[in-house]
Amino acid sequence: MRIVQISDLNIGAKGDENPAAKKMAENLQLTIANVNQLTPKPDLVLINGNITNDGSPESAAHARELLDTFEMPYKLVCGPQDDRRTTLGVFEHACANEVGGVVSYMVEGFDLRIIGLDSLGHNGTGGHICQKRLNWVNERLAENQTKPTLIFMHHPPMKLGMQAADAEGFNNADVFGQLVQHYSHIKAIFSGHVNFASHTCWNETVVSTAPSMGMESALDTMETGEAVSGAPAYNIHHYTEFGDLVSRTVYLD
Repeated sequence: MRIVQISDLNIGAKGDENPAAKKMAENLQLTIANVNQLTPKPDLVLINGNITNDGSPESAAHARELLDTFEMPYKLVCGPQDDRRTTLGVFEHACANEVGGVVSYMVEGFDLRIIGLDSLGHNGTGGHICQKRLNWVNERLAENQTKPTLIFMHHPPMKLGMQAADAEGFNNADVFGQLVQHYSHIKAIFSGHVNFASHTCWNETVVSTAPSMGMESALDTMETGEAVSGAPAYNIHHYTEFGDLVSRTVYLD
């Protein structure tokens, strides 16, 4: 099984002339074109949030128009720049609400079971998984401990040495970490938020963050109106017939 991982698309409304918004849309189109020509084709694309730059229905509709050009299925979760209700309405084919008010759901039918997990708190941009979500994840992990499982969400649950992201934090990462450590069939956690590729061992599993889609690694709010620098990149993960998860980062010059 092959999975492409991207994050932090920051797509604006169609026709937005803001240079940063235009550049991010162009970067996403470039990435999609590159992924579509891979041989063999990936089985699935996982998108770790911040689909839009403002959470508006117009930006979400534009993002869906672009993402629907992928030649393979894609699934997504929210980031702090997305609106949950809008995301669930516009991307009904790519996410679901199985917990109550948040974008969290199971993906079945692949070599890996996949959990899309909402890691948004109610305020700010840091990570948080409420007790209701923790209970739900625990139930999903417990119900099938023989099939390898992947979790994808927006926030990395540990500090990565990046001042802005580390300051925002993940305020109950210790509780989530205890849950993760309890289940040996979790192959990896995929996250975004920080705009650079990394692979870290955390509570006896691997956490992989998605690389930049063209933004600098500074959690840019896109408020300056200046063009975003940098080339987009994505992670591709190959779950082999031997049960290994092999990851690499593809940079688009």
